[in-house]
Order: sequence, then C-alpha cells, then structure tokens
Amino acid sequence: MSEHAAAPPLPDGIKILIIDDDPVVRDVIAEMLGLAGYEVVLAGTAAEGLELFMDKQIGLVVSDIVLPDISGLELLEAIRLHRPSLPIVLVTGVNARDNLTEALARGADGLVAKPFTQTELCDAVEDALERAGGSERDLRTQLLAPTLAGALANAIEAREEGMRGHCDRLTVLAMRLGLAVGVGDEEIEAIRLGALLHDIGKIGIPDSVLLKPLALTPEETDLMRTHTVIGDTLLEPIDLLAAVRPIVRYHHERWDGLGYPDGLAAEEIPLGARIMAVADAVEAMSSKRAYREPLSEPEIVRELERGRGTQWDPNIVEIVLRLIETDAISFSSEGLLISQVLPRRAAGAVLGFLDRKSRDEILGRPHEAAQ
Repeated sequence: MSEHAAAPPLPDGIKILIIDDDPVVRDVIAEMLGLAGYEVVLAGTAAEGLELFMDKQIGLVVSDIVLPDISGLELLEAIRLHRPSLPIVLVTGVNARDNLTEALARGADGLVAKPFTQTELCDAVEDALERAGGSERDLRTQLLAPTLAGALANAIEAREEGMRGHCDRLTVLAMRLGLAVGVGDEEIEAIRLGALLHDIGKIGIPDSVLLKPLALTPEETDLMRTHTVIGDTLLEPIDLLAAVRPIVRYHHERWDGLGYPDGLAAEEIPLGARIMAVADAVEAMSSKRAYREPLSEPEIVRELERGRGTQWDPNIVEIVLRLIETDAISFSSEGLLISQVLPRRAAGAVLGFLDRKSRDEILGRPHEAAQ
C-alpha cells in the first residue's frame, strides 16, 4: 500500500463516513484514508450509516454497493433526500463495473472498483470533493450576485422620488431586447444584473444634485455624469459582477461618439450597454418624474426615431419600434407595459426564436412590468 501524498481538501473536523459490512474491507479503506490525512467514521450497515450521515461533521460518504440490509444505490437515494449536496463515492466488486452507469445516474459522485489502490481511492474521494465544492461555489454565485444587485438597486431607488420600480421595469425591457438581438444566456444574465445596477454610481452623487427638480447647471451636469465611472469603480472589486461593469460604465455612451464617459462610438460600445441605453431611455420617457409627466406613445416613438443612428444603435431602436407597433410594448397612465408572450402575427418577425425552451424559461408567462 503506497501513501497518498495529496493534502485532504476537507476542513478541519470534517470526517468521511465509511459504510461496508465486511470489517476487513472497512478497515482497509479506513487505513488508506487515514494515511492520506482524513478522519473517518465507520458503519457496518446501511441503517447504521443512515443514523450517522446527518451529522454535519460528515463531509463525504464512501459506501459499498452490496450491503446486507439495503443496497448502496438505495442508500445513495436516501442520503440525497436529506443532504443532496453531500458527495458520495460507491465501492463495487470487480465484476460489477456495469453498476457505474446506474450509480452515476442516481447521483453518485464517484465509483471505485475492487481491488483498488490507495491512490485510486483517494483520487476518487478528492475528485468528488472538488466537484461538490465547485457546485456549491456555483450555487453561491447564482444566489449572491442577484441578491447583491437587488439590494444595491433598492438603495438607489430609495433616494429618488418617482424612481421606485424603475429597475424592475428596465430589467424586463432590457432582457426582452437582449433576446430580440439574439444574445446568449450568460449575456442575458449580465443584462439583467446590469439593469439593476446601471445607476449604482448615483450613490456617490450629492442629494442637492441628484434630487434637484430644476435643470442642472453645466457644473452639476458634469458631476452627475461621473456616476458611470463611480459605479464601475464600486463594482471593480466584486468578481461576481465583472460582466456587469461594461453596462454600468458605458450605458450613457452614444452611437455618434458624443456620449460619456469615454466617447465610444457605434460598435465600440459593448452590446449590453447599447441595449441598456435604449431600454433606459424608453423606461424613463414612459415614467413620471419630479420635473415632468410621462411622454405619450407618439412622443416616445418620435424621440426614438430622432435618436436612431445618432444617440442609439439603429438596429436596437428598430426592434423597439417593432415591439411598440405590435403591442408587445405599450404605454398607459400606469406606465410601461410589457407583454412577454408576443401576438402570433409578431412572433416570427420580431422574436421568432422564442419557441426555444431556454428563452421560454427566461420569458415566462405574460407579465405587466408596471402597474
């Protein structure tokens, strides 16, 4: 038996539960893992193992597939019901390699065939722990980024009268435009978070400027425009939101190069920021502000046509105009309304790819973005 040199990827105090009815095999597994630096807990039956695995100190299970009371595969399913993220490595006899497919299908994280070496066993354990750790990191990422974005967006909206719900409405519209352009799922997620965080930099703008009901002076306008750079700087240390930063920084750039902060033009501007610029303008025009009433639909259409190819990406403006024409986007005294299920007559021309399952899941059921 050769000693396995790799350091155990289990935190201090976390143990491996070994379940095997053969005391010789059980002790051999325990010795192999012990020499590799792991702490172990032993069980001779599935019933005994089921009593022990709920202990939070158990960080992984190694179990024989053939047990006297229930099979290791049934044990696997029982453990999955109560601790779905607990990694499990199954041990099978040399003539039972066909168990691999079924074991993996039922959620095993690894499988070792007898006879095995210490290296084979420890490699299977470490691979299972690494995959489980990756899954947990992915889950934390999926949960943390939207939660953080929502909290920051709420902090901004709370400061500005009339802005409540702005980010929610903008999010739905920007995602709809992203889908219409044909971006992938990762880009859609960046757009969703970007809509929530596009104005996060306003947290650094004084109330005397941010909340001013009258026209801003040139100096105040310059100060207000720094919110894009402030937002980008705020997000820079947050790796989870790296894909959102171009949207936050560049959503006030113009197609003709006269925008801010960096004077980018046309396709130099990241696509997500171009989409956000149009969506933000439409949402703003359709909403009541402290200094004006909402614009009517004809007024919004005129503004979009006037800014097409100068202020905004002409292709994205064209998509918005089609959505308005087909009533997928509409306006009322209640604000912006977005129907997430398009009329049949418009589906092919505007969003023909909506029958794809992934897009359907993102779009969901019909939704009114503002009430």
